[in-house]
Amino acid sequence: MDVPYDHIEDFADSADSDDELTVDIGGEEYTVEENVDFDDDGANDTAVVATEDGGAIAFADTDGDGVADVAVEYDADGEVVTGAEYDETTGEWHEEDVEALPTPSGDGADGATGGTETTGTTDPTGAPEDPSSTGYEAGEDDMTVDVPGEDVNAGPATYDTDRDGENDTAVVNGEDGTTYVFTDTDGDGEADEAAVITQEGDVTIASHTGDDEWTVVDEGHLNPDGTYESDEHQPAGAPS
Repeated sequence: MDVPYDHIEDFADSADSDDELTVDIGGEEYTVEENVDFDDDGANDTAVVATEDGGAIAFADTDGDGVADVAVEYDADGEVVTGAEYDETTGEWHEEDVEALPTPSGDGADGATGGTETTGTTDPTGAPEDPSSTGYEAGEDDMTVDVPGEDVNAGPATYDTDRDGENDTAVVNGEDGTTYVFTDTDGDGEADEAAVITQEGDVTIASHTGDDEWTVVDEGHLNPDGTYESDEHQPAGAPS
């Protein structure tokens, strides 16, 4: 797909160390600055580059590898012209429906973990400190969380999420405002699923897939009404 990237070199190498985004165009790599906060979390995650005809192209890294993988072109009136997705296996950009493009989140290229599934990760849950280390006395109904090193005690399950009459979910609040939700789906006393919710409402959901191993299965955010919305395949709207 030929997208008017004509003047990207005018913006290249202008990024500061905290907001750099690499854009691969025809085998040439350019470094541009993330200058737009797409998800309104206070951290820039999108690089908007002006085009020769007065429009703009928004580049973003949605998988956390530091290289732009989605682009949305806008005309001079701010209307969407087309979308594109970067295929790292071929090094080419391909036209894609804007509604189907993944969207950036967090700190973009300089801090995002990405919107794709993470496999083989030892502990994407960022499990909280074991309550027992603060004087908490463990009980026989407490749930354990298998993480690298010593397992973490999440305390007793206090919520019945599947409504079978047995509590299966423990909620732990971290000192930094992060909330950890652990669910034991098979009743063996060990967490099988985890959700990490930041103060900003960003959500990471992971499943226990092996010894000391968790796999991220979805990422999203909490809406103002408290409902969860996955970030996968959300429309890439116009930059503000």
